[in-house]
Amino acid sequence: MVITHFSSGNMILKSALKEMQMKRYGMVIGILPDKIEEYKKLHATDWPDVLMMIKTCNIQNYSIYFKDRFLFSYFEYTGDDFNADMKKMSDDPITQQWWDVCKPCQDHSKQGRKGSGGPIWRRFLL
Repeated sequence: MVITHFSSGNMILKSALKEMQMKRYGMVIGILPDKIEEYKKLHATDWPDVLMMIKTCNIQNYSIYFKDRFLFSYFEYTGDDFNADMKKMSDDPITQQWWDVCKPCQDHSKQGRKGSGGPIWRRFLL
């Protein structure tokens, strides 16, 4: 825990407050068996603008794991409005390009939400 500054004799514990409001999320999606290596190669090279958007949208400690034709992601959300931050991310043109590059690797046999036209990461709160 880091004390960030003193104010009127009260210690403000910024990191403690962030931790109290942080929510942990996990997500899962299928991956096509013949696209596993391609997906790994895509993620071996970061897109700095996408990483910046992730951070701008109050996401930290983002990781993706692979197991038995599934991708599992984990992240911590520290913002105040998850839906607004996810909209901001989905509206970002660079992030949309990144998703378009990754989408062909994902398993389309299970469609996303009604009307989405494609797979989605199934989200669950930890």
